[in-house]
Amino acid sequence: MAKKIIILIMVGTIAYSALGWFIFDYLIGAYTDMNTTQIPGFKKTADQFNTSYLILSCAAYSALMVFVLVYLTNTTNAIRGTITGAIVGVLVAVMANSYWLASSNFYNNVYVALVDVAAAAISVGFLGFIITVVGNKISD
Repeated sequence: MAKKIIILIMVGTIAYSALGWFIFDYLIGAYTDMNTTQIPGFKKTADQFNTSYLILSCAAYSALMVFVLVYLTNTTNAIRGTITGAIVGVLVAVMANSYWLASSNFYNNVYVALVDVAAAAISVGFLGFIITVVGNKISD
C-alpha cells in the first residue's frame, strides 16, 4: 500500500503541476494579474521564482487527494474521484479566497476569486480523476 501511495502522490504531483500551469498561468493568468493588487515586491519575478516550493505545494495537494481517495474512501470509480476532487478544490479555494477577500485588498473584486474557485474545481477534479484511474491500475 505504501508503494501505491508514493506512486500516486508522484503521478498526481506531475499531473497537477502541468494542468495547474495550463489553467492558472496560461488560461487565467493575465486575467488574475489584471484583477489583483500589484504591490511592489509582493510577487516574485521570474528570476526569483522558486520552483521547488511550487512542486512541494502540488505534492501536498496530491497527497491530500491520495489520502482522501485511497486511504479514507478507497474510491475506484473515476467519476466519483473527479467529483470528490472538484469538491475538495472548491472548498479549499473558497476557504483561501474568502480569507483574502476578508483580510486584504489582494483581489480587486469578487469575480476574480470566483474564477479562481472554478479553476480549482477543474484542476483538482482532474487530479482526483488521475489518482483514481492510475490507482486502479496499481496493485496494493
